[in-house]
Amino acid sequence: MNGFTLTWKRTAENAITPVGRGVHFVPVKGAPLETRAAMLSRLLPGEVVIARRTAAWLWGLDVLPPGVRESDWPVDLVDPSDPGARMPPEHTVEREHVRLTSPARTALDCARWLPRYEAVAGLDQFLRRGVEAAELRKMARTLPGYRGNTRLGEILRLGDRGSASPGESWTKVAVVDAGFPRPACQVPVMGPYDRLLYVDLGYAEFRVGLEYDGERHHTGSDARDRDRRRRKWLAEEMNWELIPVTRDFLSRPGPYLEALLTALLHRGWRPDDATLDRIGRRLRTLSRPRR
Repeated sequence: MNGFTLTWKRTAENAITPVGRGVHFVPVKGAPLETRAAMLSRLLPGEVVIARRTAAWLWGLDVLPPGVRESDWPVDLVDPSDPGARMPPEHTVEREHVRLTSPARTALDCARWLPRYEAVAGLDQFLRRGVEAAELRKMARTLPGYRGNTRLGEILRLGDRGSASPGESWTKVAVVDAGFPRPACQVPVMGPYDRLLYVDLGYAEFRVGLEYDGERHHTGSDARDRDRRRRKWLAEEMNWELIPVTRDFLSRPGPYLEALLTALLHRGWRPDDATLDRIGRRLRTLSRPRR
């Protein structure tokens, strides 16, 4: 990193120890990401900052790849002196003696560098925490590689603070990528006793919605009973057609998208020929057997 080197030695306890005065060891296995980030922040030059997925984790948001444990994820670092890694001082903060990118810059970096589905899911989390999309667009215009970046612009347009979980964000992206109109997030519908219920993703005009049944909030008998009663009310009393989406949506979206198309057409949606052709091509692609 621009001539800066750090020497390590491995101990018998399978830990690595930075060689130098006043430093302590960092365990190789099982060390929390926050612990490793704090150690490296003390060891590395002052201009180097914790960034991207690691910075998001330190801000309390999980944008690690699905299935990856934080103890297995390497610390993401950015050296602003590297070409193309511009980091204005106002884009960084020091938090509990750790130098890291600000929430807005972290959100922008995740939107710029993460894979598409993960980028939108991460952006939605930051928007839900209060980061403003307008601030991110303004910031992007000041950074080489971000300014005018078509993909980044698409990610920012897909962002929505209403997405309550990564699963909802992934579902939203898949629906839009297939050619459907963009569904609204957390659609309010009047429930029993004049209390509002919320459909995860929906088209209020046609009363068609998708609901992501994530493991965290939809497992267990109580959660399933609550979902059943809620959806029964929405279907029977409010005339909504709901399509439950489970975790296998990411690997097998075809059946869910076919169900969505059928429901929307049945409820009166009349897409133009180009839109219908695009959806049809996407569904045919998804139905092909994998080799």
